[in-house]
Amino acid sequence: MTSANTAGNSAQDSAGNGTDKGAKQAISIRLMEEKDYPQVQAILQTGMDTGEATFEENAPEAWEDFMRHRLPELSFVAIDTDPAAAQAAGLGDDGEKILGWITATSASHRDVFDGVLEDSIYVHKDAAGKGVAGNLLDRLLKDAADQGHWAMHSSIFPENEGSVRLHLSRGFEQVGIFHCMSHMNYGPKKGKWRHNMVMEKILEGGPAWEYYQQNLEHSKDDAAGE
Repeated sequence: MTSANTAGNSAQDSAGNGTDKGAKQAISIRLMEEKDYPQVQAILQTGMDTGEATFEENAPEAWEDFMRHRLPELSFVAIDTDPAAAQAAGLGDDGEKILGWITATSASHRDVFDGVLEDSIYVHKDAAGKGVAGNLLDRLLKDAADQGHWAMHSSIFPENEGSVRLHLSRGFEQVGIFHCMSHMNYGPKKGKWRHNMVMEKILEGGPAWEYYQQNLEHSKDDAAGE
């Protein structure tokens, strides 16, 4: 789902907030590095523990396992620009407090689907509702299009309303729902059947954008003529 990228991944924050409720958080966004993984892992596990992020139960122990299917050139972290935040978090004078992260994986191993990606977003609980998830998703969508990709997918638990709102706000559309995708055997949703919503965005400026827009216009004309 979008909040964890394996059996289930869909972009969201770990608190389930996809809309901005408070003051915007001052951040900088950069590529994710191996040194970031302890904080990335902690944010990931917090999201997993909610039962609304992914079908997975535990974050990978090793950086290499975490990045095995993720694209390094499309993996980003959001950094708190206030130096005091790192000190308060016990990260030292040269440390950086990570407020959230986003990654992309290929939706399929087949070459013909090479331009189709799936996102995964998690935000630190301290930054929920402050625009961090939106800024991360904006960066991912722009860079993905610039690098020649043409579509972004997101798989989301329908109950994760924050993630759904976040993606809708960035132009994603609901493609459908896989019903009874899993019967959970761990965590707060143990014993429950879970559905999985699939959302999609054709990337503006990507290779498929012009064709997609033309196809939309033809569809509207056909509908008007019925």
